[in-house]
Amino acid sequence: MLQELYIRNYALIEELRLEFSPGLNIITGETGAGKSILIGALGQILGERASVDMIRSGAERCLVEGAFELEDTHPVVSVLKGYGIDLEDGRLILRRELSREGRGRCYVNDLPVTIRTLKSIGDLLVDQHGQHEHQSLLKVESHVDFLDRFGGIAELVEELGENYDKLVSLRTKLEKLRTDRAARQERKELYEFQLKEISDASSDLERIEELQQELSVLQNRERLAEDIAQVYNLLYGAEDSVADRLGIGARWLKDAVEVDSVLKEKLEAYNSLLYGVEDLGFFLRSYSQGLREDPQRLEELRERLAFLERLKKKYGGSVESVFERKAFLEKELSLSDDIDREIEEIEKNLHEVSERFSELCTGVSRRRRSAAEHLAEQVEKSLTELGMPDASFKVNFIEREDPSGNVEIDGRRFNAGPKGIEDIEFYISTNPGEEMKPLVKVASGGEISRIMLSLKSILADVDSIPTLIFDEIDIGISGRIAEAVGRKLKDLSESHQTISITHLPQIAKMAQRHISVFKETEGGRSVTRAVPLEDDQRVRELAKLLGGEVITETTLEHAREMLGQGNAGA
Repeated sequence: MLQELYIRNYALIEELRLEFSPGLNIITGETGAGKSILIGALGQILGERASVDMIRSGAERCLVEGAFELEDTHPVVSVLKGYGIDLEDGRLILRRELSREGRGRCYVNDLPVTIRTLKSIGDLLVDQHGQHEHQSLLKVESHVDFLDRFGGIAELVEELGENYDKLVSLRTKLEKLRTDRAARQERKELYEFQLKEISDASSDLERIEELQQELSVLQNRERLAEDIAQVYNLLYGAEDSVADRLGIGARWLKDAVEVDSVLKEKLEAYNSLLYGVEDLGFFLRSYSQGLREDPQRLEELRERLAFLERLKKKYGGSVESVFERKAFLEKELSLSDDIDREIEEIEKNLHEVSERFSELCTGVSRRRRSAAEHLAEQVEKSLTELGMPDASFKVNFIEREDPSGNVEIDGRRFNAGPKGIEDIEFYISTNPGEEMKPLVKVASGGEISRIMLSLKSILADVDSIPTLIFDEIDIGISGRIAEAVGRKLKDLSESHQTISITHLPQIAKMAQRHISVFKETEGGRSVTRAVPLEDDQRVRELAKLLGGEVITETTLEHAREMLGQGNAGA
């Protein structure tokens, strides 16, 4: 509930701190005193549109701050946590500042927030009815929620919404898988061709360096043969070759060993060198004899290596990239079977969820229609008590029938959404013979407030918004009807903190906290004040509402009697 409102330099208010109580808070005062200024200031911390014109003349900025007391279970607590805001001992403080330059700042428990965030929080704290925009029942999209809460099916609708989300998710996934499968089918022949192309070349790709070496040998056979022949002759084949010279040296060294046995080990090393030269010579002769001309093999190698180079270039430029493509192709082709199995599983789940969704839509729609009849009866009865005996109220159902809809009920298909197969809107006629019109188009402020009061009273047990404000709810009523309105407000205030501006003593007498708003001149300037009234002050205020500025003892006595009735819960 709203505990305290602090205002500085807002319109005619220089500085004002006002406390509110649980139950029924009544605000009275003469026309033009500034009662609606209080409500307007409160609207600033609830996220309503601000204007620099509301900054008090001569001031550079205005400030409005409201302190709320909340239970830990209130829905706004989870919203606050989503914004990273914690309650401090169940206390929530909203603050808004506006400068003359048009710059505004919003705070929730001293944490800076956007105006949008402030409004989303304010919508859960206060509901205003009357001349202001902050009216939840005048938002058509909220009508279905009120009806569902009245009919006790909010949890069923929540399950319906969850099933709808599942349907959307499954259909989205199924569509994507089908698209992927179709795309894979289109690519399958290409992928199979590429995989075969790479697979057929895999063994050659693995030994590409060996093939390149073989090609190099065949291409340079004559030069290679000539070079090898030269080396062979140098080492072994020619007269006075290295082998011949080493043979002569071997005989000399052998003679030396006979003289000095220390050289024996060196003779063995020398002989090894000689044998090595001979072995190398034999190898070179054999190698040279193997260098035969093979034009067919040469052409085969050229073609094969050219193909392998094209393959590398086609699939990334390297042997590694070709094999990476091969692995990708094998995986993609294997996924086709996996996609078929996944599509089959999703189609099965989709069928089950669709059946449950249809059941929920059917059940919700039937229970809504039953609840709508009872709601209309109660609203019309309540409006009669509030001075609108000729009012007719109905809940209008707008079904979204669609031959290709996602839900079938009794042979008809509907385009169902997260809240079912229909849109809901409240309709009303306030005078005999008038056709029903949307509630949002009802023009009279007094009628709107009484309709809201009626609906709020009926829905009080299911409405989580803790504070209700009724601005000028008494327009066009008096006497017995005013008494009924006051009683209705008093009853409503037992479950919701209620704040009401009124000019009627029949309503004001019901207050649990009575606030008087008045205007006075200070330093040559008008200033709006607001003070809570006690005992005799309340009597005099009621007497003013009864008889104007001239207050007689008879008027005072009548006021005391009315106040006694209000305190007794008349």
